[in-house]
Amino acid sequence: MDVSALNKVRHEILTEVEKEFVDELVPAKLVDHDGSDAEVLDVIMSDFIVEGMEATGEFFFIPVAEDDEIQFFVNLITIAEDLDMERVPELGMAIAYMNTYLPVGAFALDVTENTLVYKHTYEMGTEIGEDRMRDNVDLSMGVAFQAVSDFGYLLIEVLEGKRSAQSVIEMFVP
Repeated sequence: MDVSALNKVRHEILTEVEKEFVDELVPAKLVDHDGSDAEVLDVIMSDFIVEGMEATGEFFFIPVAEDDEIQFFVNLITIAEDLDMERVPELGMAIAYMNTYLPVGAFALDVTENTLVYKHTYEMGTEIGEDRMRDNVDLSMGVAFQAVSDFGYLLIEVLEGKRSAQSVIEMFVP
């Protein structure tokens, strides 16, 4: 596999996705983060989960080596920052239970950054071609957006003290 050619295709895909967001008036920028070999598409989504709140998305391919047959595309959406540490145990319980029922990806607490995130990593072959790779990126991002849209508000309500972890659990009990 030609890593340079693969990185060129990845760049073109992320550039196309960036343009689509910008065309829809969604702030997005493809950047090189310090200390990382990966280009990251940063997206700011207003009123995405809860009206008046912003979520930030980071979308990127994990770097590959010449002999890798699989590549990974990461969707990392930060739902809330500066968490109230008193609410974290309740939030953690709700997250743990909710993740059991999610078909893909997971919500998580990043205690180092003090954030609530959703992460979904999609694997695909390194030799699948540009069109299929683009389709997989679109699919992966769509799945991540849908999961956050469908369930993120529950965790925001737990974080705000408007909902208990038990009430989240009861929503998923068959």
